[in-house]
Amino acid sequence: MKLPFLKAPLSQEIQKEYDKLINLVSSIPVPSLILKQIEGTGGKVSISDLISYQIGWGKCLIGWYESGIKGEVPIMPGEGFSTWDYTAIARHFYQKYQYHHHDEQNQVFHQVVLQLLDIVEKEYQAGNLDRVGVWSWCTLKSGKQWPLSKWIKINTSSPYKRAYQLIKKASY
Repeated sequence: MKLPFLKAPLSQEIQKEYDKLINLVSSIPVPSLILKQIEGTGGKVSISDLISYQIGWGKCLIGWYESGIKGEVPIMPGEGFSTWDYTAIARHFYQKYQYHHHDEQNQVFHQVVLQLLDIVEKEYQAGNLDRVGVWSWCTLKSGKQWPLSKWIKINTSSPYKRAYQLIKKASY
């Protein structure tokens, strides 16, 4: 997915880590994609589960951002959860974002990444991506404020890189 119009360094990082992950996943035989042999959040997971996880957090992030645009404070983390129970949320994502065909799952993942790249580019151009205090929902319970870029990074490029490493370690 080489997108030449990406100007923000964060967009380029997201694209790089997404490309590495999706290229690795695409190189693995389809039957292996559902084998639960990777130690992940909530126990043994499959490659398909790892992609479901990326889709779930990406969709949450998009929802948080869209609420923020409307001046609303999103219910976080969302998806029916009001507390940060990472194991329960992960299991929810594994089920909700499973598809009958891996191509369909990859297409949904691709669309989520494109939406996130659009957000990054728009906010980068507006000068809001790395500014603290622009988005009220980017405030932690401790009161510490993060820029939008940090929320995006911890829900995109960093977990994409982690998923890639977990898959490589599992040696498919």
